[in-house]
Amino acid sequence: MSLNLSSNRAAKRPHIGINGGDDDPPLDLLSLYQSDIGGRILSYASGADLCTLDILNKQFQSLTTNQWNVVTKDRFGMNNGKEGWKIGTSFLRPPVFVHNVSMFVEEGDLGTPQVAANESIVVDVSDMASNNGIQIRDASNLVKIRSISTPMNNWKVSVCGRIGSEVIVTSNKKKICALWGDFTHATQLEFASRSGYGIETIGCDTHLVVVHNGRIQLYGVRQGDINNNNNNNNTELLSLKKDIRVEEGPADEYEVMDKKLAWGPNNTHFVAGYPHKICVWKLDATNNEITLVMTIDVPNWDVTNVALAEDYIVASSKNKKVHIWNRSTGDKMLYRKADEFWGVVSSGHLCDVGISQQLPHDEEFVWPLFLSCHGNILVSTSHIGCAICIWDMKTGELIKRHNEADEQGVVEMLPVGFAAVTDIAHLKRLNAFLCAGEYENMWAFPTNQVQSESALSIRNRVDAARLERENVSDSESESESDW
Repeated sequence: MSLNLSSNRAAKRPHIGINGGDDDPPLDLLSLYQSDIGGRILSYASGADLCTLDILNKQFQSLTTNQWNVVTKDRFGMNNGKEGWKIGTSFLRPPVFVHNVSMFVEEGDLGTPQVAANESIVVDVSDMASNNGIQIRDASNLVKIRSISTPMNNWKVSVCGRIGSEVIVTSNKKKICALWGDFTHATQLEFASRSGYGIETIGCDTHLVVVHNGRIQLYGVRQGDINNNNNNNNTELLSLKKDIRVEEGPADEYEVMDKKLAWGPNNTHFVAGYPHKICVWKLDATNNEITLVMTIDVPNWDVTNVALAEDYIVASSKNKKVHIWNRSTGDKMLYRKADEFWGVVSSGHLCDVGISQQLPHDEEFVWPLFLSCHGNILVSTSHIGCAICIWDMKTGELIKRHNEADEQGVVEMLPVGFAAVTDIAHLKRLNAFLCAGEYENMWAFPTNQVQSESALSIRNRVDAARLERENVSDSESESESDW
């Protein structure tokens, strides 16, 4: 797609080439905006750089709302115009990386921490947490709000209900526990689940989706303040609205064994992954209905995770690959790639690890990739450990692999260290990704000054707390040596 992004007024300006000369090739606006011009301006600026920046600024300011919508949809697959462009380009810049942003689980703990978030709160659980604890933090600054103990061991977590009146849902292999408000109100549901990994749930403002034993169950989430419920004595937080058997099959064929449940854009559809099948469902929140709209069979490999974009269906597999389908047609996406041995080849998958590259364990024990869709942009964790990958699902290109944890030497990457990720959550107010695991790390991609200042404030606070702990540890060591 080719767009003339210049206004008539801009078109009358003298032609300035990329190096500032009249005979140089004309500026390609999109390529220029994605270049390292910003970084170079911050470090030093030539006359050509400043001139280029001025042209770029004037041309982008001249874009109409409709032009922004067209260019953003074409480049990043997002429908929110200029705001979408800011989000898309933010993933291409160096992030604000914060190591071990939460001390909810002790450093070096080999449990399986899980994290969930909405625009207001972030919730952490772990099967290794003391007193079956849950940690709740502010999603805008990651400041701890409270920690609570629950009567059951918590393996999974999701958040549903409206902002300010959230219901936190935790689960293990047999139970689901829903907590509201000051957590004096709780609803527990028991299941005869076959899953050894915890019952999988996802929530939105109005509903909770539960997948277990080959069933899809839709629960309505109680709205409003239960404490002010004068006309109804029912204080149940969840009420069953729909119960659907997916399909009869072998004992474990339709069991969601791990993180294989995800919302699409605007929570109107969700995707469920099974060992050899992927199902896309439509939610009719008004009528409490869910409808199966597409099924994809994958007989030759095991699904380990799923995600849903507006135009794509995404799944990862045990063999280090990410598979993508066109959501409208159900056709598998094929990408042309350069291979150092075979030359240009057609590939039906994405992979950030070479086929011959060593994995840390037998692939049965490799943690699945975790996925987050943003238009055509797919953000995934990496099989090398504590890193995140930025993919273009339209072209199959690995645009960036943000590997700050390894570059800063704070985490040993696989296969040397144990740096696998056990869950991921996108924080919309920070445009950041929290990756839970042995450590909880944050990659923030600010799109404005407020987000940038918030991310830097979090990093400064975490660094100060870490330095304080190190000083206390050194003092204790010196005291022991005196004896």
